[in-house]
Amino acid sequence: MKKGLLVAMMFACLTTFAQKIKIKKDKISIDDVEVAILDKQKLVYKIVSLDNRPIFSIERKVSSLIDGSTVYWSVLTDLSTNKTNEVLDYGKDQGLSFQNAIVASVCNEKYKFISAAGIDEKGVLEFINGTPTDIDKVLGDANLKAKNELKAENDVMVKAKVSVKNSDIFQLQDVAGKEVNVVIGSINKKSIVFIAGFAPSLVYEVNSLYSELDNNSRKQNRSRLVGSWYDVKLGSENPTTNKRVKNEIITWDNKYFGLRGAVSGMEKISSAGLEKGDLEIYGGAETLPNRIVAKLLFHGYTFEAMK
Repeated sequence: MKKGLLVAMMFACLTTFAQKIKIKKDKISIDDVEVAILDKQKLVYKIVSLDNRPIFSIERKVSSLIDGSTVYWSVLTDLSTNKTNEVLDYGKDQGLSFQNAIVASVCNEKYKFISAAGIDEKGVLEFINGTPTDIDKVLGDANLKAKNELKAENDVMVKAKVSVKNSDIFQLQDVAGKEVNVVIGSINKKSIVFIAGFAPSLVYEVNSLYSELDNNSRKQNRSRLVGSWYDVKLGSENPTTNKRVKNEIITWDNKYFGLRGAVSGMEKISSAGLEKGDLEIYGGAETLPNRIVAKLLFHGYTFEAMK
């Protein structure tokens, strides 16, 4: 649900306050205790006391970041003053239950506005009418951090004089006193069906290409898998996050590195912290092979033919 280093720090689920949320016939139960009523009006959910007093409302929002992570946050409204404030969603993942996710966003370690003790009316209304949360700054800081990390990865690639053209990976090397682009690897785009009946997934496979002498001193061309980037790898989970593999590189030694693929036309990326052209550079389909190779080099993965 929330991915990326900064996002993992800011928006990760906090499990130490994991309360059991149940909603039945609009009644909210926390740890099997009825505490409030959930009144849905279009995309806005009102939190109503058991004696039918509207306390506050929750409108859930979502933003995508340039690193491929998704941030959920909500606008809370004091129903007595119509003042608003925003909260980042620290709630535990509620699977496919949208209503449970709404309640979890105000029932967690960070925001305990609803608990088995009932609605914390004083706490939630003081929060809403207090210091405004600057969501744009939070999103902007996350985007800027991700952009700086991608720049640092590209700088390593430039310093190594490595480049990608079509499906070839080159390094500028000194050959007999001349600088020549030598092929050191390949990056091949594939469509792979991981589970029968599901659509194929986009995969970029990165290989090291080199030659060596066999036992008979004959030159043999070799290929070694360095890593593969997956749009989605159905049926597989990242063992660290326990989430399905999506927008990730898996290396030959089973290390996992998140990397956004191409930004689709339907996807809305938060522009906070970004400059004109950043989406094309850091989220474009044309730059994806470069970004994959740059991330591998940044994390210490090399190619046999490199100098």
